[in-house]
Order: sequence, then structure tokens, then C-alpha cells
Amino acid sequence: MSDTGPTPEQWPPIDLIAGLSLKTTADSESELDERVYSELPPGSKVIEITPSGASAWVQTVRIRTHQENGTSKDFFKKVQRGSVGRRMMLGTFASENAFYNFAPRNIPKPIAWGNYKSNEDMWFYLAEYHDMTDEVPDPQQFVSIIVKIHRESSGKSPTGKFGFEVPTHLANIPNDNEWEETWEKFFTKAMSRMLELEELAHGKDDQEFEELKEKLLTKIIPRLLRPLESDGRKVTPCLVHSDLWPGNCMPDVDTDEIMIFDSCAYWGHNESDLGSWRAPRYRMGKPFLKEYQKQMSMSYPEEDWDDRNALYAMRYDLLNSALFPNSKKFRNLAKDEMKRMSEKYPNGFNDFEKVTSEN
Repeated sequence: MSDTGPTPEQWPPIDLIAGLSLKTTADSESELDERVYSELPPGSKVIEITPSGASAWVQTVRIRTHQENGTSKDFFKKVQRGSVGRRMMLGTFASENAFYNFAPRNIPKPIAWGNYKSNEDMWFYLAEYHDMTDEVPDPQQFVSIIVKIHRESSGKSPTGKFGFEVPTHLANIPNDNEWEETWEKFFTKAMSRMLELEELAHGKDDQEFEELKEKLLTKIIPRLLRPLESDGRKVTPCLVHSDLWPGNCMPDVDTDEIMIFDSCAYWGHNESDLGSWRAPRYRMGKPFLKEYQKQMSMSYPEEDWDDRNALYAMRYDLLNSALFPNSKKFRNLAKDEMKRMSEKYPNGFNDFEKVTSEN
């Protein structure tokens, strides 16, 4: 199946406001839908369907089967209904397929996506199942996988641009992945969209925050991202997971291989994949960042590295603010960072040009 995704005129998607408070709407299953079953290996005998993991946005299950050759094989399925469900499952399949191409040992193999035969408004994603340990991965082992993906995918964007073939979702929040020529333009759009969604959740009643948002888009982002693509320099798009936190990166119980899943892919600047590592809530932090710097090095200008990472991390604070409309905690985290950087870079990109001309 294919989908061109929403056009710019359709942003935000018309069902998005309801989608912001989306909850699992699928009923528990005692038997498998005929269309899902048809995607299993021929002769599969379904033994049991049980809940797998926890999600506020989709229903997730483990499908235990016996195969014709006498072995057991398990599968993972998630479902959600409606147009939101369709976008989520399409985006998941396209995203996981892209990552599986570069790291098949570390990505649960995607199998299919589509809608139920018994209920055409119910959409599913099906993959191979891995039993995993819920623990923070080893920094060196984990970072080595991410570096491998970033390096091997670098320069392989199908259009040579920044974006992705379909919309993807962080939780149930859609990303506008329309292709852009420059990294600065793509990330500015991505941050603008996230600010729009955060506003839907919290309103527009903080004038200082509104002023800081304007400075973020017109001063801070140009100051920190434009140098990457100035004076003959360029950012080569690589495949970015964009949701790398311990809940999506766990060791396989049987092999100890780190399994990485729930990607929200786009082709972008490799360092943007590290934004989620910064926040203490994700239990990763400096050991992971330092290991990445050691294995991959830093983009020029190196002295901007920490502030670029803070900028990329800010998007996740805004994401969490959109997901939790009853709390201002994450908005305040983003607001404090905006304030710090707007004071540090009051003139935007002109501050960088002034420093470089003086040197």
C-alpha cells in the first residue's frame, strides 16, 4: 500500500485535535483477523494472543504460533482505528523497513501493514517478535549500532533531500516529512509544526513564551544550524530514528543484541538523533553523548555542539508538552532553554558571522 501523506494545505491533519487525546480503541482479541493471518508464514497455527507492552496510543499484542516444521515463532502486532491509525501504521512500516535495510540484526523484521478484513477501519502493523529486557543499553554497544546506521545511510536519501516518503508519528503526534532542500529549512518546519501542536494542547496565553517562540525560529535556529550549510559546507542526510530512548532500545533476552524499534524516520542531520539522550528522564546523558562524539566526531563548528544538542532536545520537551496538556512542566523546560539561547544569540546568524569575520 502507499500514501503520499498530507499536503501542506492540510496541516495540521483535520483529525489531529481529536488525535491529540487518542486512546487505544481496539478490543482485546481471541482470534486473529483473516487478513493479518494471511501475512503469517503458510501453515502457521495460532496458539495464543496476549498483550505485549503498554501504550496509550495503540493496542499491542504478541501472537504465539506453531510452524509446519515443528518450531515456535512469535509475532508482534499493533493496531489503531481510523485515519490516524492508518497514518500511524503506514509510517511505522515504512520507517522500520528503512532501518531494517541498514541494521537487520537490530531491528525486528517488519512483515506487513494494512487494514482488517473484518473491520476495514482498523489498521495494523505486523513484525517479528523479540523478547527483550527492560534496561538501559550499554553505551558503547548501543552507540556503535547508531553510528553504523548513520554512516552507512549517509548520502542515500532517495531524493538527496531532507524528509521522508510518508508522515511518521512520535507517539500519536504526526510529523510533516515533506522533502526540503536544506537541513535548516526542514528542522525549522519540524519545530514550527511541533509548536503548533503544543499550542493546540496548551493554548496561547503566555506572551513571553510567544515571543520566545519567534526568537527560536528566526534567531536561534539560524544561528545554530545555518553554519552547518555555509561557506561551502553541507549536511549530508542520513537516516534518523528520532525516538531513541531506553523504551525503544532494549537487549534481546536470547541473543543480547540490542533491538531498536518504534522509529519515526526522516533523512536529516545525524546529530539530531541525539536530542532525546540529553534529558535526565531518559537515563542516557553524557556517557552516550561522549561515546557518540568519540566514534563519530562532531559537525563544524564544534564549539556549537552542545547548543545544537540542546536545540534538538528542545523538540522532545515540546513533544511531551503536547502529549500531556494537564502539565506545564515540559513547556517550562523548553521555555527556559529558549530564554537561555535567545540571550546568548540575540542577533541570530549575524552573531556567527561577526565571530568568524573577527577570526
